[in-house]
Amino acid sequence: MFSVNINTVSAQAMESIIIAGLSASYTYTGAPVIPSPILRDRQKSLKKDVDYTLDCKNNVNVGTATMTIKGIGNYAGEITKEFKIGKARLVVTVDAAQAKGYGKPDPKFTYKITSGELKGSDIMKGTLERQAGEDIGIYPITQGTLNAGDNYELMVVKNNFKIEKAKILIKPAEGQKKIYGQKTAELKFTIVEGALVGKDVFTGNLSQAMGENVGTYTVTLGTLSAGRNYDLRLVPEAVSFEIVKADITIKANAAQKVYGDPDPIITYTIVSGALLNNDTFKGTLGRQSGEDVGKYAIQPGTLSLSNNYNLKMELNEKFEITRKSF
Repeated sequence: MFSVNINTVSAQAMESIIIAGLSASYTYTGAPVIPSPILRDRQKSLKKDVDYTLDCKNNVNVGTATMTIKGIGNYAGEITKEFKIGKARLVVTVDAAQAKGYGKPDPKFTYKITSGELKGSDIMKGTLERQAGEDIGIYPITQGTLNAGDNYELMVVKNNFKIEKAKILIKPAEGQKKIYGQKTAELKFTIVEGALVGKDVFTGNLSQAMGENVGTYTVTLGTLSAGRNYDLRLVPEAVSFEIVKADITIKANAAQKVYGDPDPIITYTIVSGALLNNDTFKGTLGRQSGEDVGKYAIQPGTLSLSNNYNLKMELNEKFEITRKSF
């Protein structure tokens, strides 16, 4: 309901003036809001700046404004009316697919005005914010401190922000190996791309493809991990781990027989190294051919080990055939 103040106009004159064409509320435009009333004195339409002047106050920003109609020429007195200026509606939509890698700083969150517009020289202030958290995952982007000022009813259409895994590329050290039968030491590596964030650490170890015999084996990630926030990978180039032969040395024991008797088995002693994993020798030592009394060189014969060993023989002792007694 408009309020009307009567100053110098007579009661009879006021009764004869009809004011129409006014709204109880207007929307903020960024410029002065000036209503356009229609004034009639009985059957006569009054003309602005001929019969009256119109002056408005507090008519730019949201709130209550006043309009004063003042008679001029054939009219005198004032009529004051109040009207409301309401907020302009503004819809902001947060841009989709905003993301960062784990450990990186947040970007400036972006948006677009999808309904309504900023008026005049008005600007957006503040920033969008997101749900707290630094691990990989999905975080809603919210209005935060973003605003267009008191003259706007701001609605924010939310969207999600994604923290993606940080990529770390590692390369196993070249030339890593062990001797057959030994326990595999912790395999070493270097980071060739990416980095651990903050106090994050690696856990677990690299491994080798399954197998314990002499040969080369592909290095695998094994149990090595940097945690769920990382995409940990090995360089695509092949880097191998090698199992090399174990050295073992035997020494032939001196042996003999009586002329005409069958040869005994020539025994030997391991003087360095050891058999591993229940491995055994195959075959036997041999000797230089001959059956007459005398000394004969001991030879490797058929004695052997698997390919997992580098077998060395010390064959300095002799095999002797002694005289047979009558």
